Amino acid sequence: MGKKGIRLLQKETNSLELSRNIVELEVLESRRHLRQKVNELIRLATNSGASTEEIQQHLSLILKGFGALLSSQLLRSLNRDDPQERQSIVWLLILLNDSQTIAPLQHISFDKRIPRSIRLSASLALAGMGATAETNENYRRNPLYAIS
Repeated sequence: MGKKGIRLLQKETNSLELSRNIVELEVLESRRHLRQKVNELIRLATNSGASTEEIQQHLSLILKGFGALLSSQLLRSLNRDDPQERQSIVWLLILLNDSQTIAPLQHISFDKRIPRSIRLSASLALAGMGATAETNENYRRNPLYAIS
């Protein structure tokens, strides 16, 4: 390959690297924007007297913009230290009622390495979504009989 071929190859390589960097920056910016929106939503649910309908409207707008990434970010947000914020996140997960969050929530609720408060929050979200054996309509309870 001559000098001309090497220059073309270097230009293509530099162009591909620049394109990759731009895409990475866009992804990082999108994730940052999602975190910001989720934080706003948590603050709205935690600190204000916003109605459930208002919260659902905000949730729907963010869901339209980010899709399934919203559920993933809410699941990651369960790791917060503030119990009020965790309570709001549980409420948001219940309102979202995304079936894709059930398996991760079950994993969180049964993983003994995760702090108890976070496991309980995951269990509350599952119960609120009707995704526990106790809230499942197929749950059969053995009848108890009194013996006298």
